[in-house]
Amino acid sequence: MFLKQFVYINWGNIPNIEFDFGPVNLFSGGNGSGKTTAADAIQTVMTAAHENLFQYNPGQDETTQRGRGGKRVRTLASYVLGCDDGSYARLDPTDGYLAAVFHPTRGESGEPFTAIIAVRAWLDSAGNNRVARQEDGQFFIISGEQLGLNHFVRQDSAGRYVVPLPELQTLLISEFGKRRVEKYDTKKAYLRRLYGALRGKPDAVTEAEAVAAARAFSRFMSYKPIKGINRFVADEILERKDLGEAVRSVSSQLKTIHHMERDAANLLASMATLQRAGDQVQRYNEQWSELNLLDYSLAQAEYQTRQADYLRGKRRQQSQREAQRDTDQALVRLEHQMEQVRDQLISLEAQRQGVHSLRQKDELEKQRDQLNNRLAQQAQSVLAQDRLVSDNIQASQDIAEALQDGTLLEGQSRITAMEAEALTREVAGTDRQLIQELHHLVQRDISGAMPTLEAELAQAQALQQTHNRWHRFWHDGETGESPREQLAALSHARRSRYQQLTEQRRQKQQEIERLNANQVSYPPYVERALKAIRQHCPAADPRVLCDHVEVKDPRWQAAIEGYLGGARFSILVEPDYEAEAIRIVRQLPGRDNRARVIQGTRAARDAARLSLDPQSIIHVLAFSHAVARAYLTASYGSVLRVASAESLRMTRRGITEDGMGSGNYSMWRCDLPDSELVFGAAARERALQAKLQELTEIELEWNQANDHLQQIGRLLGAVDRLRVTGYGDGLQAIVETHQALARVEGLLQQLDLSEHQELEERLQALKAEQQELEKSKGQLHEKRGEIRTELESIDKQLKALSDLQEQNRERLDQCEAALQALAATWPEFDLEARLQLADEEAPDLDINTARNFRHELEKGLQYSQRKAEEEIKAHNQHCRPADTIIYPDFTGDYDAALFRAMCGLRREIDRVYNILKNNILVEKHQQLDELKGAFNNAFVTHLCHTIHQALNDGKRQVEQLNRELQHHRFGADRETFRFDSDWIPEYRDYARFFQEVVKNPQLGDEATLFEVELSAKSQKVLDELMGMLLDEDEQRAMRDLERIADYRNYRRYEIYKEVEGKPPIPLSEYGTGSGGQLETPAYIIRSAAITSAFRFAEGSTHLRMVLVDEAFSKMDETRSREVIDYLTGSLGLQLLFIMPTSKCGPYMDLISHEFVFAKVPSETLRGELRTRVLVDRKQCNQERIQALWANHRRNVYHQAELDFMQEFAASGE
Repeated sequence: MFLKQFVYINWGNIPNIEFDFGPVNLFSGGNGSGKTTAADAIQTVMTAAHENLFQYNPGQDETTQRGRGGKRVRTLASYVLGCDDGSYARLDPTDGYLAAVFHPTRGESGEPFTAIIAVRAWLDSAGNNRVARQEDGQFFIISGEQLGLNHFVRQDSAGRYVVPLPELQTLLISEFGKRRVEKYDTKKAYLRRLYGALRGKPDAVTEAEAVAAARAFSRFMSYKPIKGINRFVADEILERKDLGEAVRSVSSQLKTIHHMERDAANLLASMATLQRAGDQVQRYNEQWSELNLLDYSLAQAEYQTRQADYLRGKRRQQSQREAQRDTDQALVRLEHQMEQVRDQLISLEAQRQGVHSLRQKDELEKQRDQLNNRLAQQAQSVLAQDRLVSDNIQASQDIAEALQDGTLLEGQSRITAMEAEALTREVAGTDRQLIQELHHLVQRDISGAMPTLEAELAQAQALQQTHNRWHRFWHDGETGESPREQLAALSHARRSRYQQLTEQRRQKQQEIERLNANQVSYPPYVERALKAIRQHCPAADPRVLCDHVEVKDPRWQAAIEGYLGGARFSILVEPDYEAEAIRIVRQLPGRDNRARVIQGTRAARDAARLSLDPQSIIHVLAFSHAVARAYLTASYGSVLRVASAESLRMTRRGITEDGMGSGNYSMWRCDLPDSELVFGAAARERALQAKLQELTEIELEWNQANDHLQQIGRLLGAVDRLRVTGYGDGLQAIVETHQALARVEGLLQQLDLSEHQELEERLQALKAEQQELEKSKGQLHEKRGEIRTELESIDKQLKALSDLQEQNRERLDQCEAALQALAATWPEFDLEARLQLADEEAPDLDINTARNFRHELEKGLQYSQRKAEEEIKAHNQHCRPADTIIYPDFTGDYDAALFRAMCGLRREIDRVYNILKNNILVEKHQQLDELKGAFNNAFVTHLCHTIHQALNDGKRQVEQLNRELQHHRFGADRETFRFDSDWIPEYRDYARFFQEVVKNPQLGDEATLFEVELSAKSQKVLDELMGMLLDEDEQRAMRDLERIADYRNYRRYEIYKEVEGKPPIPLSEYGTGSGGQLETPAYIIRSAAITSAFRFAEGSTHLRMVLVDEAFSKMDETRSREVIDYLTGSLGLQLLFIMPTSKCGPYMDLISHEFVFAKVPSETLRGELRTRVLVDRKQCNQERIQALWANHRRNVYHQAELDFMQEFAASGE
C-alpha cells in the first residue's frame, strides 16, 4: 500500500490542502518553513500520536516528547492551534483533521481506504503559561473509499467552512453508509484496524503487531547517531517488551502473599495464645469442679463417719437394752422361783396342819390366778381392738374426705362412690358403739358391771360386723381385681406419670440452663458421639453444625431449620480426622452411632464448583465456620425460597415462608416450633422463651400430677390402714372369763380349813432358800440400775451425734447444691456420674491427704487464673478490635461468681478461636491458595513465559533479519550485513531458570512455584528474584527487575559487514559513528527491520511507505543515491523524505513529486502570527531532469579537468 493522498485541515500553519504522492517524494524548503510539520501529520496518522510510539520533529538530535530541561515540545493540540514560537494562529477552539488515502500497488489485492484522525483543541490561558489542550479525539477508517479535501471543507451560502467534529461521523455515514464508516474510540483499537487494513485484512491485527509496526515506522523517520552496535540493535532493531506492569503486578502479588502469610502466622500465633488461655481457663474450671467435689467428698466422709459413730452408739444402746431385757427376765425367773418356794412353804404348812381342804384351796387359787392372767391378756387384746376400731374409724373418715373429689376415681368401675360413702358413714357411726373405760374390765370385782357388759355385747358384735364388711369391700377380689388393687394400680400409674413429668421438667430446666449459657441442647446420640470423639481423638476438635449457622432473615428461620431437620446436628471435625471420627461413632453401642460426620474436604471442593441461585437459602444464612458454609452450600445450595405453594409445586427443592417444603418430587410441611430452633442467637432466644413457656406448662401439669399422686396415696394409705377386727369376740371372751372367775371365787369362799402341825425342818430350809433368793433379787436390781445409767449416757451421745448429723447433712446439701449450680453453669459437667464417684470414694477418703490436696487445688486455681489473664492480655495486644476478649474483673475471691465468669470467658475464647481458625484462617488460606495460584500464573505465564518467549522471539527476529539481509547486496562492493550475538554471563543463569520453569511439566495444576523442585542454580535464581520482589526499596528493586525482564540485555549483539573475498568486519570496530560510515549500514539494517515489522514475508498486501526526516545528513551523494535506490528499487518502498532546499539538488532526478514549503510574511494578522506558509506542489518529469543533470555533471566534470590541467601546466612552468 502506497500513500496516495494526504489531507491537511487546520494543521500547524500549513494551509488546508491535499497532497498527491508518487513513488519518491521530497519535502523541501528553508529552515522552519513547515516541511517537518507536514511529515509529523503523516506520523500522527501512522502512530495515532500514541505515547512511546511517536516523536514529533524527529530530525532534531536528542529530541523527545518529554520536554526535558524546560523545552517546549510539539503536541497534537499545539499543531491543531497552529503554534509557532509560542504564538498561535487559531485562538478559539478548533477542529483539525488529518486524512491519509492508501491505495494498493501493483500485485496487491487489498482495497483502498482512508484513515482519518479528527481532533478538537483549545487554548488554556490560565496563569502565565498558555497551553494547548486537547478536548476530543476521534479515529476513523473508511474502507473502500478515497476521501478528499472537499469532505472536510464544505461550502454553503455563507461561504467555505470546516466540518464541525460532532457532525463528521453523521456526514460520512450519510455519504458512504454505516458499513464503511468505522469509528474507534481508542488509539490502540484504531492502530490495530489501520495496520489490518494496510495488510488487506477485513479486521484488525493484534495489538503487538500494530504497535511494532507503528514504532518501526516512527523510528525509521530520522537517523540517530549510533553510539554502539549493541545498543543500536537492542534499541532500534529489537522490539522492546514492556514488562514493567507485569513485574509490578508480580511484585505486588508476592508482597500480598508475604503479608498474608505473615497475617496467617499472626493468626496462628493468636490462636496458639487463645489455645493456651482456653487451656488455663479449662484447667481452672476443672480445678474448681474438683475443689467442689472434694468439699462434697469431705462433707460426705464426715457425714458417713459420724453416721458410723451413731450406728455404733445405736448398737451399744441395743446391746444395753438387751442386757436390761435379760436382767428383767432374770428377775421374772427369780420371782417365779420365789413363788415356788412360797408355794412349797404353803404346802408344807398345809401338810403340817394335816388339812385336806388346803390342797383344794391351793388348786382353786391356782385356777383363779390362771383366770386372772387370761383376763389380763384378754383385756389387753380388747384394748388393742378398741384402738384398731378407732384407727379404722379415722381411716374411714380420711377415705370419706378423699372421696369428696369426684375426679379421683374416674374410670374405676369396681369402686362405686355411693356404696363407699354409705359404708363410710356406717363405720363412722360405730364411734358411739365403743365401750367406754374398758380398763375396768381388768378389775377383779366386776359383779356390778356384768349386766351392763352383757347388754353392750350385742352392740360390740354389730360394730365388729360393720368394720369387717368395710374391710371386705376394699379387699374382696372374688370377681376380679379388688378395689384396693385398682387403687394401687391407679397410684402406680399416677406415680409413673409424675416421675415422667419430673424427668421432663428436669430435662427442660437443663435445656434452659444450656440456653442461658448460650449453648444448644443436642440430641442424646449427638452428645454421646461428641463425648466419644473428644475422649478418643481430641485433636479432631468436634463441633456441631448448628452452633456455626445463623439465619439472617427470621421469617425463614422455622422453614429452613425444619427442612434441614437432623442435619442441623451434624458433627464438624478437622479434615484430617474425618475418617477416624466416623470410626469412633460407628463403634458406639445401640442407636448412639446415628450421628453424622461431615465430609468437609469434599464439601468444600463441590461447593466451589456451584453457582448459587439468587433465591438460594444460603443467601439468608451467616456462617462462623468455613466447613459449615461449604457443607450447606454443597448439600442445600439448590434449595430455593419461593413465595407460594403454587410456585413450590414446580420447584425441585424449595421452601415457603410459612413452612412448606419440596424435594424428591413431593411436598410436605417442614416448619419447627420455636422451642426447637437452634440456628443463631436470635433463634436461641426464641427457643429460650418457648422452653420457658413449656416449662411453665410442664410445672403446672407436674404440680397437678403431684397433687393427684398425693391424693391417691392418702386414699390408698387410708385403705391400707383398715384392719379386720375381733372387738365383739374379745368382749365375749372377757365376759366368759369373768363368769369362770366368779365361780372359782365362790368355791374358795365355801371351803372350811382347820389348823394342822407344820413340818418345821422343811419350812426352815425353804425360808433360808427364800432369803437367798431375796439377796439375788437385790443384786439384779442393782445391775438394772447400772444398765439404766449406761443407757442414759448413750442416749445423750446419740442426741449429740444426731444434732451434729443435722449440721453435716445441711453442709452436705450445701455442697451438693453448689455442684448442681456448677453443672447449671457448666453443662459439660456430668453431675450424676461425678456424685456417684464421690459417694463411692468417700468411705475410703483420707481426710488429711484430702485437705492437702485441697490446698494444692487452691494454689492451682490461683496459677490458672493468673496465667489465663496474662494470655488474654497478650492476645488483646495483637488482635483485631472485633476479636478483643474482655477479661472478667477479679475481686480476689475464688468463688462461684468467678467460676461463672470463667465459664463465660471459656465460651468467648472458643467463639473467637473458632472464628479465627474455621473462618478467618480458612479464608486466609483460600485467599493464599488463590493468590499463590494467581502469582504462579502471573510469574510463570506473564513473566517467565513472556521473557522466555521474548528471548526466542528476539532470536527469531535476528535470524529472520539475517535471512532478509542475505538477499540484499548493497553498493558496488556488493556488501552484505548479518547479525550475531553471544550470551552475557550475568544473564545466562536467568535464561536457564526461565527455560527450566517454562518446560517444567509439574507447574500448573499439579504444583506451584512454591512447591516444585528446581535445580540448585535455578532455586538460587528464584530466591534472588523473590528477594527483589519483596525488597522494601521498591525503586531499586524495580530497576533490577525491569533490567532482568528486558530480554535485550541477555545478549551482546554485533553486526558484521561482509564483502566478497574479505573477512567479515564487525561494525563495532568499523567507525566511530561521527561520520557516514555507520549511517549506510544503519539504513540497510533499519530497512530490513521495517520490512519485517510490516510483515513483508506474510501475505500480498503491506504498507510500503517510509518517511525520512533530515535524510542522509551524513552520507555523500553517491551513498545517499545508493540508499534511495535500495529503498525504492530493491525493496519497492514508497519514499517520503525531508531535505533542506540547499541540499536537494543532486537528488532531483530521483524524485517523482516535490513539495516546496516557504514561510512568508502575511498581510493580515492570523491569530497572533504575522506569517503564513506557502506550499508549492510539483510533479517532476524525471526523464528530462535526469538528462539535464547528466549534462550538468558532464560540464562540471569537464570544467574540473580544465582547471586541473591549468594548474598542472602552471606548476610545470
